[in-house]
Amino acid sequence: MDIQQQGPANTDKTLTTSCIAVTTAACVLVVISTILRYLGRWVLQKRQEIGKGRDSGRVYGLDDVFNILSLLAFSGLAAAAFVAIERGMGMTLDTVLEESGVHGLIQYNQAIYVCAIFYNTSLGLIKLSVLSLYHRILRGVQSQILRNVVWGMFILVAANTTANVLVAIFQCWPIEAAWDISIPKNDKRCVNINAFYLGNAITGVTTDALVYFLSIPIILPLNLSTKTKLQLLATMLVGFFAVVTSAVRLGFIPALLHADDTTMAMAVPMNWSVAEPAVGILVSSMPAIRAVRFLLRGEGVRGSSYASGSGIASGNSKVQSELRSRGGQIKLEELERGRTGDTDTGSEERLVVGRYGSVGLGQGQISKKTDVEVSYSTK
Repeated sequence: MDIQQQGPANTDKTLTTSCIAVTTAACVLVVISTILRYLGRWVLQKRQEIGKGRDSGRVYGLDDVFNILSLLAFSGLAAAAFVAIERGMGMTLDTVLEESGVHGLIQYNQAIYVCAIFYNTSLGLIKLSVLSLYHRILRGVQSQILRNVVWGMFILVAANTTANVLVAIFQCWPIEAAWDISIPKNDKRCVNINAFYLGNAITGVTTDALVYFLSIPIILPLNLSTKTKLQLLATMLVGFFAVVTSAVRLGFIPALLHADDTTMAMAVPMNWSVAEPAVGILVSSMPAIRAVRFLLRGEGVRGSSYASGSGIASGNSKVQSELRSRGGQIKLEELERGRTGDTDTGSEERLVVGRYGSVGLGQGQISKKTDVEVSYSTK
């Protein structure tokens, strides 16, 4: 009588589908965030060209450089995550060994090793992008304390990121011992990887919270209307979701470190590891994305016959005048005058492009531009 061969227990249990879904959704979120971010930058550039936005400062800055680098790092993370899924992440360890053997497990470990490198790199670059934006906001502000705090956080995050990436790369010597379980223990030296993962997660949550909540003392003192301040604070404090994502991931780390079924136990923490930088890229892009509202309103990207500037503080005036020649004398006649209250004519320019030298902390100055059309007629 033939006896049917049975595979390992729980071979039908898999988290592969959820891993694919989460990684795919994170990639879609990053693509949409990137498109909207640079669409917003384009809108600001066009507003400057037609005189609708502020004509000082640069639309693109160091924060965009770090954003692009973080996108490259996230792409590496997502690619490595898909490779890890293909090599057995989300399946039981017994299933991986039965289907691919020890060599297959080594290949799986290699994909996880690459994920750790790109994960740490992408998170650090995202935070450096946010801090670079803070530095642009504070350019020209008299308060040296806030600028020093931002630079201090920048150095702290850069150092922490560098350390995490280097440890992830050189966690074992020789390097391949990090994933090659066939190398004897006596022939390799490795750091306490469990302590590294736990410490990395804790410092990640801490620096996330410090970076995103630093926006409060930066924005509140600026000479903007209360409505605009609240809008900008709400935009920046969306970063709270990035902190939550990092904290949730931290909650899964202890169980992963003590799991015997490593390929299965890695699935949920990896999902959060992919989602965390995706949310971070969205959050760091929110100030730039706000400029897209000018497109939705149908304003701000096409010039007009009389536009030459826009108000940047409490209200703006538009005056159209005409020069008429009467008996050899030129007379300036006002044709139309309009005034608006606290219109939202460029809070994004003020946040990203603006330099707060004249409207900085403690000065209480208000500047205003007037749009004027002057025409000369001999009639």
